[in-house]
Amino acid sequence: MKTNKRTKHLLLVLLFCFVHIVHVDAQVTIGSGQAPDDNAILDLKNAESGPSTKGLLLPRVELESTTSFKPLANHVAGMLVYNTATVGDVTPGQYYNDGGKWVRIATGNSASDFFYMPSIVLPTDITDPAHTAGTFTIDLHQKYSTQFATTIKSSTATLTVLAKDKLDYFVTYYDNTVFQDVQISAAGVLTYKLQAGFTITENTFMNIVFKPK
Repeated sequence: MKTNKRTKHLLLVLLFCFVHIVHVDAQVTIGSGQAPDDNAILDLKNAESGPSTKGLLLPRVELESTTSFKPLANHVAGMLVYNTATVGDVTPGQYYNDGGKWVRIATGNSASDFFYMPSIVLPTDITDPAHTAGTFTIDLHQKYSTQFATTIKSSTATLTVLAKDKLDYFVTYYDNTVFQDVQISAAGVLTYKLQAGFTITENTFMNIVFKPK
């Protein structure tokens, strides 16, 4: 009987220790001997007190595009990585996965997440090939792609060319004494007509903005 009591007592002690270990292991501190914050599953800190002096280094990967899950085996919502590749519609920076695609984490002021269309000459001569039946048609995305691919540059760096369906297009100004019926399609094609009896001045231009989606 004494042996049975001792065995039961030992089992209770072991059970208590096991439950305690499981409870402790459910929350982990990495980098110091401090207990993790009660609200954290994983707590990173490299100092016993005060602020840490080191950061979290995200895994480096080479993404192929925002729609491709590679180099992962599939899309996983909540996955966070640092992309090092410049290809397709991805550039170096932090990305998270929303379960169906990679989304770049915005940096700085989101108001700066746009760029101006490279300078081009908009034809006003009706003999120009861009003119048909009173309307001029200009493929802005094609012009942008060509200019970004044929640069004079100071290094081996390249300019990223985003696919036409990865951009939104805006005209922020145009000379309405020369141009009329100005429109841009979702594919980046600009169309416009000319005012009757127009006169070209220093104000005769358009400001065109591209905004990555």
